[in-house]
Amino acid sequence: MRRASFITSLLLLASETALAGPLLDYIRSYDLNDYAIGVAVAGAGNPYIGAENSSFAYPYPTALRDSALTNDWLLIRDGDVGLRWVSNDGEWELGLVGRIQTLSLGDSDAPELEGINDREWTLETGPMVGWRGWPVHINVKTYAEVTDRHEGSTSSLTLSLPIEFSRGYLVPSLEMNHQDSDYIHYYFGVNPASATPLRPAYSGESATNFAVKARWGYALNDKWLLSGAIAYEKLDSVIEDSPIVDDDSIWSARAGVAYNADLFRPRDYDFSAPESPRFQFRIGGFRDKARTKVVRDASSGIPGFEIDIEDILGASEDETVLQVESIIRLGNYHRLEFGYFELGRDSSTTLDRDVSLGDSFFPEGTQVDTEVDASIYMAGYSYSLIRDSQKELGIMAGIHFSDFDLILRSSTTDQIEQTSGNTPLPVIGVHAAVFIGNKTTIAGKAQIFRTDFNNFEGSLNYAALDVQYRFTKAMSAGIGYNYYGMQLSSEKSSVNGRFDVRHHGPTAYVSFGF
Repeated sequence: MRRASFITSLLLLASETALAGPLLDYIRSYDLNDYAIGVAVAGAGNPYIGAENSSFAYPYPTALRDSALTNDWLLIRDGDVGLRWVSNDGEWELGLVGRIQTLSLGDSDAPELEGINDREWTLETGPMVGWRGWPVHINVKTYAEVTDRHEGSTSSLTLSLPIEFSRGYLVPSLEMNHQDSDYIHYYFGVNPASATPLRPAYSGESATNFAVKARWGYALNDKWLLSGAIAYEKLDSVIEDSPIVDDDSIWSARAGVAYNADLFRPRDYDFSAPESPRFQFRIGGFRDKARTKVVRDASSGIPGFEIDIEDILGASEDETVLQVESIIRLGNYHRLEFGYFELGRDSSTTLDRDVSLGDSFFPEGTQVDTEVDASIYMAGYSYSLIRDSQKELGIMAGIHFSDFDLILRSSTTDQIEQTSGNTPLPVIGVHAAVFIGNKTTIAGKAQIFRTDFNNFEGSLNYAALDVQYRFTKAMSAGIGYNYYGMQLSSEKSSVNGRFDVRHHGPTAYVSFGF
């Protein structure tokens, strides 16, 4: 707990001191009308056996000049979005970036992939350091996965040569990507339990890939921008040797058109955010897709069996959940946040395998009734580093309290086994919003925590993105998407094992305020 308190103190101190002065003034004076909003079409190859190449369209923000040629603190580059600081002479750039990793098995029906778990999307974040003192720019990044899919990491070294023309730019680059053994095992490994004659077990060591890339942009005029990128990445032999891979490279390409419509109010407005209620109460429906795994060790210390609540016990993966949130604003830059949602599921199934939970053993063929209840409470304090007519950006510190209960009953064997876990987890995070006119707000937040103290070890990740439209000052409505992931293990008697809980899905809500 001391560690969490120390982190919280640092956050609050940074908001009042270290980030004050010229840096904070520079961030607050940033003009979002320098950016254009566009639509891009992208395609990418897939290295897995029988997997089809992917293609999709998506909206994206961009600028009429490439980030390698500017000193802007908002960084959008090669799939990364983040914040950066550029030295006064323009030579050094330091930042924190994030990206979404979407590599998956796709729609392959190859027998080599039959019955193997798909690779799920992940959010990767990490630090960035760049040197721009030469014509050739040097950039180093390291990504860690934060949604608890795996414990792997990747690092990249990029050499690029930015070239600017009167109406555009071209940035060719060479890149070396190093992926550690945990990363390789998650994406390209085969667990012994999933091995078949066509798919032998495979672990793999760390790998280093090399890529050739280029991105470009051309301004048709001061409003319209064409842009695109192309990349070819040669895979390391460690990846090629995987029994689920049949390609030695990955390619990707995109092309898009963007328009700078000056959607935001001008920076010479009055530098005040759109008027909003001091107290806001939000109630909505959360279409939840849940994945829950539990391990309950026996009292004798014998390791338990990992139980997938949805697959093994037949609990529903999809439920509609009531979600409640409130915000209390204290002045222009301070606010308190509270939230709650609960997921309850009952199921009845006949076991198709033996299951052990704690000291109870349920043999194959047993009729089992399952009750699963998970409640999430959230409370936090937030300080907005920026809050003006175009945007809001803040940091927060708070508490997430998770209460989880699992009960297994069998009327045929008169067995009852219950396991529960509840503990407060302090979190830190960021939140951001952009205001499009006086009526529409696009907002997002992310909160994380890692802990290893007082017999508990675990992690927590929470993220939300939504679009809100204000009908009046007091009433608004919106749609969005939420993600909540928690891992918790402990030897305490109430847990004596491990919980792995993930919830995510779309949400719709109405909001009232005064």
